[in-house]
Amino acid sequence: MSKKIKSFNFILIIFIALFLTGCWDNEELDTISIVTGVGIDAADTEGNIKLSLQVGKINQEKSTPQSAGGSDDSIILEIEEKSILTGTNELERQVTRALFMFHNQVIIFGKEQAKKEIKPYIETFIRQNDMRMETLVFISEGEAKDILDIKMEQDKISSFGITKMIEGIQRYDETYSIRVLDLVCMIMDEGTTPVLPILKIEGSDKSRLLLKGLAILDNEKYIGELNETETRGYTWIRGKFKNTFIEVDTEDGLAILNMSNIRYKLKPQIKGEDLIMDLEILGDVVFSEVQGFHNMTIEETTKIILEGAKEKINEEIEASLSKSKKLKTDFLGFGTEYHKRFPKVWEDVKEHWENIFPEISLITNIELNLIDTGKIRNSLDMKEGK
Repeated sequence: MSKKIKSFNFILIIFIALFLTGCWDNEELDTISIVTGVGIDAADTEGNIKLSLQVGKINQEKSTPQSAGGSDDSIILEIEEKSILTGTNELERQVTRALFMFHNQVIIFGKEQAKKEIKPYIETFIRQNDMRMETLVFISEGEAKDILDIKMEQDKISSFGITKMIEGIQRYDETYSIRVLDLVCMIMDEGTTPVLPILKIEGSDKSRLLLKGLAILDNEKYIGELNETETRGYTWIRGKFKNTFIEVDTEDGLAILNMSNIRYKLKPQIKGEDLIMDLEILGDVVFSEVQGFHNMTIEETTKIILEGAKEKINEEIEASLSKSKKLKTDFLGFGTEYHKRFPKVWEDVKEHWENIFPEISLITNIELNLIDTGKIRNSLDMKEGK
């Protein structure tokens, strides 16, 4: 046998052996409970929390946590303790399997607990090796346990349903996708106040989850929230829309625009003693729906609709800016922009930023480029243009 053949056989044996070797530290599925969601609620005892762990039952055929299939797809383990790890260790003494956290999908803080503090518990998730920085973080309108315990219409394990919901929204809006890593960056960024998406249960059968808006965290505590309009304004300013629909309701008619290819530019300026923030928003729009505009040409209608769209965007931006100034809390990230562009000035103003930034003037420049009116140029109520 030639040396080349011997060398090839030797390499082949090593290659096969690599794939046949077992994982020495791999947990057997029948010895673990896979945690799919974590809820942290306020407890009656001062200094304690109510910890809820959603544990997905194992599908023996697929060897993965199930995401649908009846009311027995998950169980909720509950305990009141001083910390997450103390609670987890105590729960492990009460169940027959070790709790495995690596596949956790969501971390949900109840609003009452968020009003107290969340930072120490977030630190737990970034310190432990078996907890992922990519896990999504939320605040619940009620108790976090109720969110985990809900049986959704399409996904019986709520944590998987929430993850899918965020994945769908993220295709056009990045505002609601906040991971542990994102939250930690916001906490550490001295020029920005953190925000978290709010989950709310709705529906007569309590089987639907709604993203209600954004919670504002000052000193890592809940201090208020943004409604839908204010949240959209936040999204415009922070440049998180990939594409979106804009409803333009005028005296002449109603139009729904699909805006895509959105570009943003947020530029801080200092003119004398005045701080000015320039916001530029550019985007392509398509007329998705047009109602009314009787006896008007497409040219007349287009002008009204595009001006109305700009006014609508400005209204949403102003609503969010007003909330920020009212709370004296810079969740819009203006401080971060000044920190990056004027680091020396920032060192002088950062200690008093909560009193300074409400005086900032925001100047917006919105340009919309109409690229399509749909399959028809005019609506049935409009007249032909020249």
